[in-house]
Amino acid sequence: MAGRKTLRELLSENENLILPGILSPIEALLAEKADFKACYISGAALSTSLGFLDEGKITLARITSLVREIRRASDMPLLVDCDTGFQSIAKTVKALEASGASAVQIEDQVPSEKRCGHLDAKKIIPIDEMEKKIKAAVSARKNQDFLIVARTDSRATDGLSEAKWRGYGYKQAGADIIFPEALESEDEFRIFGRDVINIPLAANMAEGGKSPSDLTAEKLFVLGYQIVLIPVTPLRLTLKYFESILTEAAQTGSLKNMIEKNGLISRNEMIDFIKNNSKVYTK
Repeated sequence: MAGRKTLRELLSENENLILPGILSPIEALLAEKADFKACYISGAALSTSLGFLDEGKITLARITSLVREIRRASDMPLLVDCDTGFQSIAKTVKALEASGASAVQIEDQVPSEKRCGHLDAKKIIPIDEMEKKIKAAVSARKNQDFLIVARTDSRATDGLSEAKWRGYGYKQAGADIIFPEALESEDEFRIFGRDVINIPLAANMAEGGKSPSDLTAEKLFVLGYQIVLIPVTPLRLTLKYFESILTEAAQTGSLKNMIEKNGLISRNEMIDFIKNNSKVYTK
């Protein structure tokens, strides 16, 4: 969409943003229809969609390809999770910026032992090593509107005080947004939001993870978080429903009952939606 605001502009205007996790161009178009202002590509969700666990198995080439695919259909700002940054954070930033991403998220886990942020037994790199990554990322970007999100997984390994200390350090290294992963209570979110100031903070809602399941986006906004991610829940809901579709088809040889119960977008509605919303047809 012509004139769409960048992620930096939205944050500078103190917009509180919910970013749904998406994995395809059509999902980006649906997010636009639902009035979201930006979207998130989660490494965990992408790994799952490819049949991998969230163990750093996805590649830079796969992520940049997905960003380009989405960009052909939508101008929606995209925050892209690149795990620990792959072999070269400078190369990663350059590739994702060139492909059309709006921001990149880097985490401070040990690359060879990368795992989901809400699992146990994580390991993190020294703070100065992560600060070097952030500085390299900042130096590699061409456009100041391309944002660097620094995620710390240190709450699980060294406690909340270490997470806050790293938040300060990552801010000083040049990160545009700080993302403390897997805080374990509403009070921890409040303390982090109170003490790590003058920089946008991100949080996520991961059902069944370390963080409280009753922390809504509105609560997190009040606690000082300007970006709330819904990284994998849309995929998990989709998989659950798709499983029921396949079960119904296998058992009955028909999806008539499910169609009658849940409704079905018509072929013409589907065609019209794409024609009226995808850049492929509207630009």
